[in-house]
Amino acid sequence: MKTISFFKKTLVYMNIVALGVVVSCTDESAQLQQEAADIAEDAITDYYFEDVDDMTGLAMLSDNATDGGDGGRVAEGHRVITIQDPRFNCSGVVITITMDVASTPNVPKGEIVIDFGNGCTDLLGNLRKGKIVINFNGRRFLPGSTVTTTFDGYSVNDIALSGVRSLTNVTASNVEAPKFQVQLTNGRAVWPDGTEATRSHCFVREWIRAANPLNDAMVVKQCGDAAAAASGTNRRGRAYTMSITAQLMYKRGCPIAVSGIKQFTDVASGKVITVDYGDGTCDRIITITVDGNSRNVNVNKRG
Repeated sequence: MKTISFFKKTLVYMNIVALGVVVSCTDESAQLQQEAADIAEDAITDYYFEDVDDMTGLAMLSDNATDGGDGGRVAEGHRVITIQDPRFNCSGVVITITMDVASTPNVPKGEIVIDFGNGCTDLLGNLRKGKIVINFNGRRFLPGSTVTTTFDGYSVNDIALSGVRSLTNVTASNVEAPKFQVQLTNGRAVWPDGTEATRSHCFVREWIRAANPLNDAMVVKQCGDAAAAASGTNRRGRAYTMSITAQLMYKRGCPIAVSGIKQFTDVASGKVITVDYGDGTCDRIITITVDGNSRNVNVNKRG
């Protein structure tokens, strides 16, 4: 439960940043501002898919059947379940679970559907519509378990999402820090004006426990066998790849990563953009380097 709580609180702060879509630069260079805007849009796309992961995790925790309880299966048909989270606190939201006929206590298997209907606005003003479809195989959060998430007319703030999100527990044993491989295949975000961004990625997340839970951290690396952590196209139609050259670390209560380095490469031009999240300080400052020129950028919810 603490794992999901940490991810959830971290993502709430990320939401404040991502939805702002405003980047204040110390240099007024049009080129640098455009590069910064592209990075901000990448953060938005990334956040919306991460938000889905968080809701998926909460759904998995909300019913004993996903952990082999109730015999790992239920009677014929589906039943309604409740998730205690303000994102689902609307009268029109319906969440159902249906266990597969092959489900067993040791290997529970089934489907959860989160249906936001015509729309549900959360406390932060985010409007979600449509359905998130979650298929699980294996006892929740145990090594080897898998969760696959797809979309049916789902959107956030009228930005439509599609693609396949797969989460596999790759922890070697139950005593190690929880570790998950997260893959997004054919990810797509479409804005109301018809512009779109595409994205596929492969990350490995590890929860780092501390003696004081307030000091817990989440470390993100790219998958070991992947040439890049992510690839896709931005809203301007430019193809890019993104590598994590130094692992990203997120701390509880901090709006963005506190350390780590991402490297974006423009596929057409070969231009490399480096984003450095700093030395561990919890702030909104990142350093962008383009063509050997570095500038500090303040990712601010108001600008």
